[in-house]
Amino acid sequence: MVLTFYIFRQCVVTLVMTSLAIIGIVWLGQTLRLVELLVNKGALFIDFIKVTMAAIPFWLLIILPISATIGTTIVLSRMQQDKELIAMKASGFSPFRIGLGPLLMGLVLTVFLIVNSAIIIPMTYNYYKNVMANLRAAAPIVILQPGVFTDISKGLTIYINDKESENVFQDIFIHDNRNPETTIEIHADKATVSITDQTPVIYLFNGIRTEFTSTSKKAVILEFETYQLRIVESKSESSERTKDYNEMSIAELLFADAATDQYRREMRAEGHFRITAPLIGLPLIMMALAVFMRSQYQRSHYWTQIAIVTVLTLLGEVALITSRSLTVAVPSLFPLMYIIIFLPLIVSSLLLWQPWMKGAQPA
Repeated sequence: MVLTFYIFRQCVVTLVMTSLAIIGIVWLGQTLRLVELLVNKGALFIDFIKVTMAAIPFWLLIILPISATIGTTIVLSRMQQDKELIAMKASGFSPFRIGLGPLLMGLVLTVFLIVNSAIIIPMTYNYYKNVMANLRAAAPIVILQPGVFTDISKGLTIYINDKESENVFQDIFIHDNRNPETTIEIHADKATVSITDQTPVIYLFNGIRTEFTSTSKKAVILEFETYQLRIVESKSESSERTKDYNEMSIAELLFADAATDQYRREMRAEGHFRITAPLIGLPLIMMALAVFMRSQYQRSHYWTQIAIVTVLTLLGEVALITSRSLTVAVPSLFPLMYIIIFLPLIVSSLLLWQPWMKGAQPA
């Protein structure tokens, strides 16, 4: 048990460090792509952080299995260099006994990724898409120019006399005819724009709101010190966008009726991928164990072992992603995704068990 947790602890530490490094690289790439949220669309820095953080659970589905394999490879290669593996084998430890630490890490990782795929990704990705949609809706507000009537959306027109900054305007006029039965005109001395509850909102100060209805000949006039106007008038407006696959639960993807046959095939392929992707970490770790346990240690073979594990890891991930695409074209190929998971598990188990059957004694 002490040996198991000794190796387990080293693997987990290496996994965490590797994952942070890869997430940092991916995050920087996303930063360059999403920096327009700060520059062009007036998002606050905290909104930018929330958006990038909301995308992390989706990245983990790919990053963590690779990081776990890298962590296992680094720990085993270090133990091999220090002759620890040789001493354990000479003491009669079976390959499975030595590999319990990485396998325990793989099981914990698999459980977390299953929860991540089934629960966390739909929630966080829904938040991500909503914020992005609302920021795009707010973009016309940010590019308002003095002296120009700007159509923000159908039935909503805004005119400003002066612009203090990207989100602060002076002498603003708004014509809101989104409801065909009601026309609203607003004059205000000052206005600001912000994202409230994931929805772009205009805050107006010191003005007059005039409402005309088709059922009344008199206008309703309201003087206000503070007034807020939502760009998206109701939740029904904001829910018009098509849900992304990553916002759907696995059950929705597998069993929901889609409008077209193509969309239904894509949904089911994504559903099977969301089931199998969390499971791939364990086969990758098993393959890394098989490579190190089945080969005799020679200093000249050090990089060969690492190269083999790297190639097997890339092939496993690429094969799983490719099988998802093939399943869209030919739905009957969905078992291929499960074969890619369980075949390496069976082969690696046999490779690890074979030398044990040939004479190794349990420790």
